[in-house]
Amino acid sequence: MTRDKGESTLLLVFAKAPEPGQVKTRLAASLGEAAALAAHRALLERTLCLAATFPGPAVLMLDRAEAATECRARELGLDIDYQQGADLGERMERAMAWGLARADRVLLVGSDCPAMSPDYLREAADTLGQAPVVLGPSEDGGFVLLGGSDAALWRQPLFRHVAMSTDHTLADTLAALSALCQPRLLPMLWDVDYPKDLERARRLGLLS
Repeated sequence: MTRDKGESTLLLVFAKAPEPGQVKTRLAASLGEAAALAAHRALLERTLCLAATFPGPAVLMLDRAEAATECRARELGLDIDYQQGADLGERMERAMAWGLARADRVLLVGSDCPAMSPDYLREAADTLGQAPVVLGPSEDGGFVLLGGSDAALWRQPLFRHVAMSTDHTLADTLAALSALCQPRLLPMLWDVDYPKDLERARRLGLLS
């Protein structure tokens, strides 16, 4: 990606490469690996299409190389890079630091929130004009979006004491940031972890 810092907000999409048994494991426990993989692919496709409409540069950051997903992302005009770090917290820290070396504002989203929209991303980017960190809370106690505009914040292990994928991930994150800044919260959304979430997405016409 060869864009000047400050040209626009940078969108990072964090995703796992589609692999049976490695994605949407809580769905797989109820629906089986094949159905979980299909749901993951559908959610990722929706997120990639959303990222393709983003007015600034967008990068798919995979946990490992995977040719088919990378080909699809490039078809949609996205760049490709890879997550670096020992765990999810460190991978997000490094991605934010990487992004803020290239843009004034960075938004990081996952691939399992079908309710994410262009308006939500726009609101997040606008909010970064008023606060150094923005979070999109999730109904399950986590967050579906992380945004930052202060590169110095991400040169330290902010997520060291944050337990990811729990019902207190957001609370832990806010506690970790409290001594450094005052994050702003966006409206609450939801992501797909369980069969009821998948049914909700389909009922709302967000997934087929």
